[in-house]
Amino acid sequence: TLVQGTCGYLDPEYMQTCQLTDKSDVYSFGVVLLELLTCKKPFNLDALGQEKSLSMMFMSAMKENRLEVMLDDGIKDEDNMEILEEIAELAKHCLEMSGENRPSMKEVAEKLDRLRKVMHHPWVQQNPEEMESLLEEPSAMVHSTIVSDQYFSIEKKAVTNLQSGR
Repeated sequence: TLVQGTCGYLDPEYMQTCQLTDKSDVYSFGVVLLELLTCKKPFNLDALGQEKSLSMMFMSAMKENRLEVMLDDGIKDEDNMEILEEIAELAKHCLEMSGENRPSMKEVAEKLDRLRKVMHHPWVQQNPEEMESLLEEPSAMVHSTIVSDQYFSIEKKAVTNLQSGR
């Protein structure tokens, strides 16, 4: 069979084996997280070498502790850097080359829900220990519809930039 899909979102294991798995979706979702964090497209035909792939550039930047250069200026500021770092770390796990090393989508959803809860509570910035405990606590409400103002603001900026072709 032929490998099919959108360039930049394809799971590297799928490209080798032609077998889609649940973890293939996790990889693709990691690319979507990158788009929101960077406001860049997942694949750039005009770039050279490794810079063609947003996920490869991101993984390299994370390895070299250079996340800030990857983040879009419209969403990064001192107040939300810790949350952005957590989201970037989650994206990094989603983009692991081996599907076995990626989290499940349920784990991804739980982590995002915990991050949303942290962002919903402005007092957390005054109490880092409380934030740490919230981030590590498993969530019972994975599919909550409540969205914090700060998360909505970040998402709105990212979506606006994506729609404008940035």
